[in-house]
Amino acid sequence: MYQVNNRINITSPEHLAMLRERFSNAPESMSRVPGFVSFRLLEAEDGSHVLVETVFKSKEDYRAWVESDHFKRAHGGRTGEANRPELSSYHVRIT
Repeated sequence: MYQVNNRINITSPEHLAMLRERFSNAPESMSRVPGFVSFRLLEAEDGSHVLVETVFKSKEDYRAWVESDHFKRAHGGRTGEANRPELSSYHVRIT
């Protein structure tokens, strides 16, 4: 499996509320993506950021999603990982 984490800094309570709303349908929407395994939205205890965790069956499944129309619709029309400095990825070894 392949996990991608996106750390998003929170700038205001309104920003946090917007992110909660934006990601509220992500698990259902992502369930239609080939290779998708799971999704979680974590809020830092201190309220400084959220961590978006997305797991795919493989890195190739993740890469295909990043270049897909589904990704583009979910990310305001852009594709790829450009301008996402808080993105980190992992090969899942033990679950």
